[in-house]
Amino acid sequence: MTTLTAAADFLDTLHKSKLLKPEVLADVEQQVGKAKTADAMTIAKSLVKAGHLTRLQAHRLLEGRTRGFFINDYRIDEVLGSGGMGFVYIARDMRTNEEVAIKMLCEQSEVDAGLLTRFRLEAEAGQKLNHHAIIRTREIGKAIGLYGDIHYMVMDLVRGVGVDELISMAGPIAWPVACHIVRHVAAGLHHAHRQGLVHRDIKPANILVDENANAQVLDFGLSVASQATHDDEFSLAMIFGQDCLGTADYIAPEQAVDSFSVDRRADIYSLGATMYYMLCGHVMFPQRKTRAEKIDAQLNEFPPPIRELVPSLPEEVGAIINRMLAKNREHRFETARGVSAALAPYSKPKHISFNFQQILDRRNVLAQQRKKMLDERARRAAAASSLSVCTLDSKTQRPMQAQIETTIHKDTQVGGGHKSE
Repeated sequence: MTTLTAAADFLDTLHKSKLLKPEVLADVEQQVGKAKTADAMTIAKSLVKAGHLTRLQAHRLLEGRTRGFFINDYRIDEVLGSGGMGFVYIARDMRTNEEVAIKMLCEQSEVDAGLLTRFRLEAEAGQKLNHHAIIRTREIGKAIGLYGDIHYMVMDLVRGVGVDELISMAGPIAWPVACHIVRHVAAGLHHAHRQGLVHRDIKPANILVDENANAQVLDFGLSVASQATHDDEFSLAMIFGQDCLGTADYIAPEQAVDSFSVDRRADIYSLGATMYYMLCGHVMFPQRKTRAEKIDAQLNEFPPPIRELVPSLPEEVGAIINRMLAKNREHRFETARGVSAALAPYSKPKHISFNFQQILDRRNVLAQQRKKMLDERARRAAAASSLSVCTLDSKTQRPMQAQIETTIHKDTQVGGGHKSE
């Protein structure tokens, strides 16, 4: 891709982007006129330093892009994350000046109706739910993009770190903090269950934690409601593989057999598997590598007792996890509220220190890697059943699987003393 070098070209691109107010742009042009040796990169860096542009905006401008900075009433500022359905951005509501998160999906073809179904289910579920432990969805919208219609949802912006990221950065979580996090998640799930929703994809990557170790659940894209239509379920099955929806390392045994007939206890199992991961730093069956092997283990094997891996864990907490992980759902907690209540005596929040900008930087690197991977796959030819995801200004990309979890490398700094005691 072309990189601008001349100051005049950069200023022309900046003008067309409409990112700066006229008076600010005029001042920039005046300053550049005085500094006759300025080049595009120097101008971009100075605008980022002054707070007039974000690094994402500056990067795209240097590539000569003039579009893709706005979606209806929202200005796109930074990459917040990326996944199988598309990209999530930090954006600013130009009407209120408030920061929000925008998740967007680009629909290029009617054959991708299944992906739209998942996106719609997630958005509709988010609008139905109003709980402090669930990311709130504010708005569902559609805009005309460079390569087709852009479907998006606007959510509350949470400056948190994924549980998977947290463990990747600093290892297992101390059991009192893990109990606190799981209590929060269980409370949010109980609210969702009371609204008739089963999440069906509880896992570390779908739990965000803030600096006070308070947790929020996200991504209800696989959620199922009692009134869900058969067509919705069929569309999801076409995406994720026959009738087994969910993430194999955390899926409940009955969900692995029939994802269409699960109840709230499937989420309780997945939350138990997530807590197991939080405490020891690895999944229950780390030796099982393929999806088929993992599913077989969920159905027929038992993981090493958690207290063998975490000797400091109270016997009572170990018993709670074992109950959550019962193969027979009749032997699990009846409700997520029961899980929350059982963990209450052992729960203790602790400040978790992390550099959110560093996390954003790492997510941006991963997003760029993912985009290159998807571009390469698209060039090699996509099957008719592949998915279609895009950014505001990218061409259609078709990943071969719908779920790719975000990871953060160990060089990203984090503190707070949350390793297992």
